[in-house]
Amino acid sequence: MEKNPWVNQVSNIRLALAIQALQAALQKADELKVSISVAIVNTAGMAIHTAHMEGAPFQCQDIALKKALTAVGFSASTSLWQERLKSMSTMVQQGLPLQKGMALFGGGEPFYFGAELIGAIGVSGASEEQDILCAKAAVERIKKML
Repeated sequence: MEKNPWVNQVSNIRLALAIQALQAALQKADELKVSISVAIVNTAGMAIHTAHMEGAPFQCQDIALKKALTAVGFSASTSLWQERLKSMSTMVQQGLPLQKGMALFGGGEPFYFGAELIGAIGVSGASEEQDILCAKAAVERIKKML
């Protein structure tokens, strides 16, 4: 099919793959003996699949979604923001974290099919390091399946 110059053609993660990614994140959380919330979004920021483990703080549901939205919106791991902010003006450093839907700390990872962004995952509820490990487990599962 020929590409139309007037229409965006975007690939997105589908539910079956999102389920696999979510299961990988939950399995890693079980290995780490932590409770997390997970949100997986497509490239438009629409939640495709979510989960909240028993024992994870209620607020982590919202934080996980914000991490996924930040990762997909900027096509980058949320753990990179601490370093990225250092090179920005004081106004940006102070203002960007206050923006609705932003989470500028580890636990959000984009999903790619080759070089094409297809969605993202956000994980919250454990330490930042553990959230990152759970999110990266999901990324690895997707890479294996694609």
